[in-house]
Amino acid sequence: MRCAFCKTRTSLFRKICPTCAKVVAIVDRAAGQVGMGELVDLFLAEGLTREQVDRVLDAEVGDQPTIRDRLTSQMANALMQGLGMPGRQSPEDVRRVRQAAGAGGGEGTWRGGDKPPSAH
Repeated sequence: MRCAFCKTRTSLFRKICPTCAKVVAIVDRAAGQVGMGELVDLFLAEGLTREQVDRVLDAEVGDQPTIRDRLTSQMANALMQGLGMPGRQSPEDVRRVRQAAGAGGGEGTWRGGDKPPSAH
């Protein structure tokens, strides 16, 4: 059997490897209860690397939104509610926006250290 997240070999009866299971458990236990900085601290305390965490957060398992999509919708809703607006961003909404942005070749986005695209 292969891990649903990282695709490494697991035992015959496991769908998730121990490393990915740690990430999922931390997210399930703490997401929505702690801020993103505190969530990162929990990952570090468990000895998880950024690559291990990113692999799980960005894994597309079946036709479900990623864990990162779920976290993003929770953050967007909390921000909107904090501003007095109804928070109605679902993980599926985040997934659609992410996929639409990816289909455009990433135009209008840049990474830290890069120069932003020039306005025409």
